[in-house]
Amino acid sequence: PSIIASEHITLPVEGDTFTLQCNLTSAHSAHLESYWMKNGEEIPETRSPNRNTEYRRNKPRGDDAGVYMCVYTFEMAPAANATIEVKSAPEITGHKRSENKNEGQVAVLYCKSVGYPHPVWTWRKFDNGMYREIDNTTGRFFISSRDNYTELQIFNLDIGLDPGEYQCNATNMIGSREEKSVLRVRSHLAPLWPLLGVLAEIIILIIIIVVYEKRKKPDDLQDGKLIQLTTTKRRTSARGIQTE
Repeated sequence: PSIIASEHITLPVEGDTFTLQCNLTSAHSAHLESYWMKNGEEIPETRSPNRNTEYRRNKPRGDDAGVYMCVYTFEMAPAANATIEVKSAPEITGHKRSENKNEGQVAVLYCKSVGYPHPVWTWRKFDNGMYREIDNTTGRFFISSRDNYTELQIFNLDIGLDPGEYQCNATNMIGSREEKSVLRVRSHLAPLWPLLGVLAEIIILIIIIVVYEKRKKPDDLQDGKLIQLTTTKRRTSARGIQTE
């Protein structure tokens, strides 16, 4: 079979739309139908009996980029196809904005994108006023990337070294994009802080009570002596009156 296909496309396009076209010019067997595929999956509602077929997208975005194929089937021969690439710069569609962990735990940061070709991913950390390549001399950083997804894992978090801003960067032949994530690392004692606060309040309350009681006792003793003296004087006065 002989198929004439339209040229590859790079987004964005003029006119805010693109149209892919294929034309089956010759075949050794009777043609049955044609349909379109994107990234290996059939696009619904694109089957037709036409030799000349097209697929149109209005207001295309980064997730419309990919590998398209027009496929022709025949009565007595295998299917034939032609490939058209729709390219675009990466667009990061999801990432972890922040991560809060305790020291010694594992932090996981990720980014995902759309666009084609699939990007080359890199991770950097903000240090001394600029983003620098991650120093993995400790062997605690692991990066796994596949197609439009990347993940950074940091094991055995160090409260003195690891907190800060991390940046994922996606780059292909069309362009580059990046996003940042903030990692916060708390002390081992962080879960105990509420309990320690309550204990501190209890201790302060006990100290206040003890100090108050100590200051109160001398006053009570003085009051007791005064009462005794007054009682004695009254008794003495009463006896004097009786004697007279």
